[in-house]
Amino acid sequence: MSARIADTGLIVAALDRSDAFHGWALAELDRFKPFQVCEAVLTEAGALLSHQLAAPVELVRRGWLETGFSLGPHLDRVAALMAKYADRPMDFADACVVVMAEEARRSTVWTVDRADFSVYRLRRGEPVPCRFPPLR
Repeated sequence: MSARIADTGLIVAALDRSDAFHGWALAELDRFKPFQVCEAVLTEAGALLSHQLAAPVELVRRGWLETGFSLGPHLDRVAALMAKYADRPMDFADACVVVMAEEARRSTVWTVDRADFSVYRLRRGEPVPCRFPPLR
């Protein structure tokens, strides 16, 4: 199964007009929708967009984002990733996104977080396939 996975930064940038990557994120969301997303990413995006708490959920309602990740079967792997990258530290949402990428045969993670996602590795030791905004 192929997956387009949205990280928190993509959602926040798309919904926050003052974000440096707003134009890129909005165009990517519109062009490649729907994106797979986990509840941890939606929660994190809502917290970062405190003035628009419901906006990430509205993207799900509109069909731009789709949920389906369940933590239960992946709890040990998420915990292992957070322990492995504790020096960064890797947050819960990032760990879930990496597991989502591992679970799909072909996947790409859309993120603005080049610093962390350039370091994270899939179970097989390969880099997480990512699409980042252009460098400035």
